[in-house]
Amino acid sequence: MTGRLLGAFWRINLAEELQYRANFIASVLGTLFSMATALLTLALFFRHTSALGGWDYWEIVVLLGVFNALTGVVEAVLRPGIGRLAGEVRGGGLDLVLVKPVDAQGFVSFRHLDIWRFADIVLGLGLAGYALVRLHHAPSFAQLGAFVVTLAAAAVVVYAIWVVLMSLAFWFVSVENIAVLFDAVYEGARYPVSAYPGALRFLFVYLIPIAWTTTIPASALTGRLRPEIALAAALVAGVAFTLARALWRAALKRYTGASG
Repeated sequence: MTGRLLGAFWRINLAEELQYRANFIASVLGTLFSMATALLTLALFFRHTSALGGWDYWEIVVLLGVFNALTGVVEAVLRPGIGRLAGEVRGGGLDLVLVKPVDAQGFVSFRHLDIWRFADIVLGLGLAGYALVRLHHAPSFAQLGAFVVTLAAAAVVVYAIWVVLMSLAFWFVSVENIAVLFDAVYEGARYPVSAYPGALRFLFVYLIPIAWTTTIPASALTGRLRPEIALAAALVAGVAFTLARALWRAALKRYTGASG
């Protein structure tokens, strides 16, 4: 997947979205409402306790900001792109992709973008920044560098999970609602992994690595994590992407096309 092709996808989707600019306002208002609801729920919880999994209120707000930023990645890139894969596998529409001289995985992943949902990333990072101000914590350059690396790694992990789930369409035809499974599991990333019992903690760290999507980047930003852990996050992302890529290639071998 070349930068020129990604740029073409961006221009095409931007031109389409600019025809419906009211969607931007609706998207931002929806995101702000969702963030306000999450903060209200968190405030009600902290009326009865001073910490959750060893994290105080504003530290978890930082984590919520990271969670919202990654949700923006899901809604802006993954859901409108590779989220359509199941229907195309069932209807044979993937044929039109496979005959193109491009990498099929990259093409189905980034061809459709919901441009306005990129605002969620900005709002999420803004919330995390505001929480850091309330914490009176100014991240060092090392911590900021670790945050950038772990956040990029988190985006790769989320992408890999989507590729794995959507690839199930090649084995199980009717999986349009598989995204619901992702949403249910990903909700667990809204809170620090240390808040969960041991079994769930093991699941979220080693089997379904959603702990690496929010807890690790937020820990790097708040100074709870050693900067060198960013290297481990990058390694996890690399392994996740490699496994997802291998599953995608295996899944393509099962695809018979519209003709059956």
